[in-house]
Amino acid sequence: MLAEITTGVVTRGDGAVGGARATRLGALVTAKGQGDFTEAALRARMFDLVTPVAGVAPGTVLSTTPPLTLWNPPSSGTLVAVLKSYLGYISGTLGGGSVVYAVVPAQMTVPTTGTELVPQCSLVGAPRGVARGFTGSTLVAIPTLLRPAYVLGAFAAATAVAPDPALDLVHGAIVLPPGTCLCLQGVAAAGTTPLMLLSLAYEELPL
Repeated sequence: MLAEITTGVVTRGDGAVGGARATRLGALVTAKGQGDFTEAALRARMFDLVTPVAGVAPGTVLSTTPPLTLWNPPSSGTLVAVLKSYLGYISGTLGGGSVVYAVVPAQMTVPTTGTELVPQCSLVGAPRGVARGFTGSTLVAIPTLLRPAYVLGAFAAATAVAPDPALDLVHGAIVLPPGTCLCLQGVAAAGTTPLMLLSLAYEELPL
């Protein structure tokens, strides 16, 4: 069976059936119909988790009380794929170092103390999913370093231009099975009362 491929510009109305389109050199023409994450957002499977608006200290070492934790409960029946993360400056003097991704591969119980955060669905107004978020909550073990996410340059608010918001496109390359968690945490000098916004965007997928 031969596939029908038309060379040149083709226009069709909604609902029309037709073949593919090729360039004059025979290459198949493709184009995005929407943004990378639009489908996940439209299906109410994409969520954002962010630290409180007042900001949090990024931390200095990997510890059992990270500033941001994304937890996939053991009974969720869901995989959590991390799509991107964000880092924003609020105030104070930053110490030089890095903010890293770290994981606890066996967090079978709810993190204790600290504050539970409320994830927001990217389809605005839709309910939250099954993954849960925490700040300053205690985990069952010190997280294991996965990889660096951001570099923190030493910065004093009174003498320099504030760092731009930072974005890391993970594109689903970190996946949390049920009973695991991912942390964003600083491995850096202490600075002086540094406050930042840390955020994770993720998609929930059926097992």
